[in-house]
Amino acid sequence: MKHELSRRAVLRATGAGVAVAASGNWLAGPASAATTGAGRRPLDVVVFGDAASEAAHAVTPTGSDVVAGALGQSARVLNPQTPASAWGGTVACTVKCAPKGTTYVTIKLWGGDRAPTEADQSRLQLFCEGEQVGHYHLGAVDPLDILSLDAHSPGRFHYHTLPLPEAMTKDKEQVTLEIRGMGRVWGYGQNAAEFYRTLNRPTRPFYRIYTHQEPYFPGDDIQGPAPEVASRPAPGPEVLDKIKARVLNEHRNWLGGNAASMDSWAYLSLAEGYFYPDSPAYRNPDAIDQVLGAIDARYTRWLKDPTVLTASDQQWEGFGKVGHVLVLLKDVLGDRLERRIGARTVGAPNPGFERGGTAPASWTTARWAGTATWLWDDTVKRGGLRSVKIVADAGAAAGWSTSQNRTLIGQGRHRYSVWVKTESVVAPGAYLDVLFYDSAGKIVGTDNKFYAPTGTRDWTQITAELTTPATATELRLDVRVQGGGTAWFDDVEVTPLDGATEPDQGDLPVRREAYTKMMAESVSYWRQHMPHYSNQVQICALGIYRCNRGLMLINPDKAPLTEEKARDYIHQAVGLKPFVGREDASGTPSKPLGEHFYQTTRKGLTKELGYVGSYGEVTCWLVQLYEAVTRFDGVKDPELEAQLVKMINARAVFRYPDVDNDGYRTMRLEAAVGWRDDHYPGIVTYAQRVDWDGHPLMASGVFSDPAIVGRGRRMVADNQFFGSLDLLQNHTWSRVGVVALRLLARDWPAFSARAGEPHGFPMDWDAPGFVFSDEENGVVAIKNGKEILFASLYWRARQAVNNLARVHHITPDTHRVATLRQQSSVTPTGDTWTEQDWVCFNFAINDPAASHIPPGGFPPPGPELHQAFAGEVLKVAPHPADVPDPALGVDFPGVETLFVGKAQFYRCAYGRYLIGMNTDAERSRRLYTTGPGRARDLVTGQEIRLGGLVEVKPLSTVVLHLLED
Repeated sequence: MKHELSRRAVLRATGAGVAVAASGNWLAGPASAATTGAGRRPLDVVVFGDAASEAAHAVTPTGSDVVAGALGQSARVLNPQTPASAWGGTVACTVKCAPKGTTYVTIKLWGGDRAPTEADQSRLQLFCEGEQVGHYHLGAVDPLDILSLDAHSPGRFHYHTLPLPEAMTKDKEQVTLEIRGMGRVWGYGQNAAEFYRTLNRPTRPFYRIYTHQEPYFPGDDIQGPAPEVASRPAPGPEVLDKIKARVLNEHRNWLGGNAASMDSWAYLSLAEGYFYPDSPAYRNPDAIDQVLGAIDARYTRWLKDPTVLTASDQQWEGFGKVGHVLVLLKDVLGDRLERRIGARTVGAPNPGFERGGTAPASWTTARWAGTATWLWDDTVKRGGLRSVKIVADAGAAAGWSTSQNRTLIGQGRHRYSVWVKTESVVAPGAYLDVLFYDSAGKIVGTDNKFYAPTGTRDWTQITAELTTPATATELRLDVRVQGGGTAWFDDVEVTPLDGATEPDQGDLPVRREAYTKMMAESVSYWRQHMPHYSNQVQICALGIYRCNRGLMLINPDKAPLTEEKARDYIHQAVGLKPFVGREDASGTPSKPLGEHFYQTTRKGLTKELGYVGSYGEVTCWLVQLYEAVTRFDGVKDPELEAQLVKMINARAVFRYPDVDNDGYRTMRLEAAVGWRDDHYPGIVTYAQRVDWDGHPLMASGVFSDPAIVGRGRRMVADNQFFGSLDLLQNHTWSRVGVVALRLLARDWPAFSARAGEPHGFPMDWDAPGFVFSDEENGVVAIKNGKEILFASLYWRARQAVNNLARVHHITPDTHRVATLRQQSSVTPTGDTWTEQDWVCFNFAINDPAASHIPPGGFPPPGPELHQAFAGEVLKVAPHPADVPDPALGVDFPGVETLFVGKAQFYRCAYGRYLIGMNTDAERSRRLYTTGPGRARDLVTGQEIRLGGLVEVKPLSTVVLHLLED
């Protein structure tokens, strides 16, 4: 990419090269209606690496180096400590501040920097007067920087702005700031060592910090140009071949492996593979047996450990995949549901060595001495398609064994045999070894070896008869070569003779009975333990529906729900009906969020707290909900389909034009204003993102909606699709394998067959201006000429109304992310929340299962730290009168909830933009403006004269843009 200096046509501050803001304080409160030139300039600027600037600001580095940065600019990095720990070097400095109002700190960073690996996602944490500004993880005031795997704005500088606490700058002319280096933070860590990761390499360079009074900071005269974009040239369709190889290898391994070791994603993938012609599972009865064997194992583990129902691959969905698999395989199950659960093989397993993936099922290689090679041979066999081959070097002892898959054996006398073909075998020779084990897994007696003739011979059968020891219950069979030579083995047989008895398999039920119990109890449990966050509700509803549909298939009389009632949970999960929450044993709903709470906003976004960014990308679950209802002779539900399409299309507003890490044209998911995004920028995203449970064309292959299909086509046209599939190629988790399979087997063929052209995005640079506002989530998205502004006004207000907003301002050559003070109107409740002296925030602190996490999360290593915002008193917003659960904030202000932090009206000023948002559904509010001057209402297109009041109707937003004089 070509780098050039771009100089802005604006005034420069004396000696600092800092541009004056194009706007003034016209949007601030009435006390600051007048705008002065001095008020538009930064209060101070520190140029790191510049000796004069550092001396003037008493810069004090510890473990820090000056480096030559981008575009010839100097910068500093913070080095790891010795020995390395979570903390790194520091840089302290003295800067000017405002004695009244809010002082903002902006850091200048190079947008092309990114972390090469997850372990390198270092951080810069801001301190003021020795106290930490904000929180580490998902707090309202972020760290100064979180280095991501993706570059923020390649080829350009970008700016991040944070507020200082007014209490720390009140009546002061200057303060001491400090930037400290940190390692990665893993938000799901269950202890301090997992949460705080070691800083092992220098942090990213940081160039300048500025202090200023207005939240909007324009930048300076050394910026970097808007990128010259082109389509990505590679990779291409060859990626699909690599994904295919991954899927087929998984299926081979699962076919030949132990069914009990398969998790629920693995057995679902194998069941889907039964219908994929390129899979070794295609129309393969062994695939069905492996799938049911895995479910059998899941059932027997669940009987001993009830938490299997809520384990990681069952969480919220319960045994939903059991029902899903039964529906998939309903026409090919035969009599398998009438067989006993977990029934073990009796006698010889896989006797002809025919079954398996990369190796014969139930048999593993073994070596006792010397060196040898093993082969699952498809060129030499006595019958069928395969045999097993052993080539033993002189003096070696090696073979194939069922030691890891011992079978059952009955009492009495049995005949044991195997066919052997030899080549240059020397004594002792090739033989069959029979070993018996008791129920405790201990060998009974000793080896029972039966040899074939030595030398070179065609197929010869070894036969012997043995009486099962009285205490033996299990059988192990080995085929071995000892001494040297080559041998092939085929067709192992174990035949009970007269008087032999069948082994006791216990009192296990038949599968139909066992699976009925699994699915019925899963439905009952999750109806009574329904979570309330939207993605979790969707997964829970999916599990309930899948289990109930499976029950209606295999045991209709035991299905607890009608089709309509089971689908009602899905309708609740996607906002078609009010969410009624968990139920008691009689089915009475708890309605924890009141009578009228919907999981989706009127605009189609998921409704947890505010706009949740990546967490709100639930398209993968919406597709699965739709298919659970409609696939494999399901029911039609046009209302559900229309709602899902609406929800998927609502996310299109939150994609913006950018370049990828290599400088090629792309669209990115807006994450900087996301409540639950702990790094930004967002990943490359068009119709939908790639994640553990979905790929970019999943919805485009299922829904025929032109916009959804067109956005998929746009991704392919930009050649960003194939390059986004690294997860599906390389991550070995079976959960990802299911997604990889559906891409190959269903979604890519369906998408390729659909008509349609590449589709535009609302935020394309050549798209017309518009305003999208979602008052229920407190978020605004604005397209205004060559400017994009995302603003979350209801911003991470978990404990009370915090009067903070988060914005992401984008132009072709600049990105600005800022957390800023705003004004909020709150209906009085009399309750308040005092900001605690916490330096970390962990959203699991209110989860009873996470009671080991202390309030505020785990303290970091080292000396005790204190929160700069501690002691601020915030107003608690009202909750709906019909919310019954005190754990949701009624009696315990401060617990994370959807109500206590949401104001009824927001007034947010940033640069030339003034936003008035009315979240009240019943009454209008008034937005005051200050003048003189004129502004354009970007919603209506009308011009207004400033200095008066603007009506903001219920559940609506006004966005004013200051016009040039």
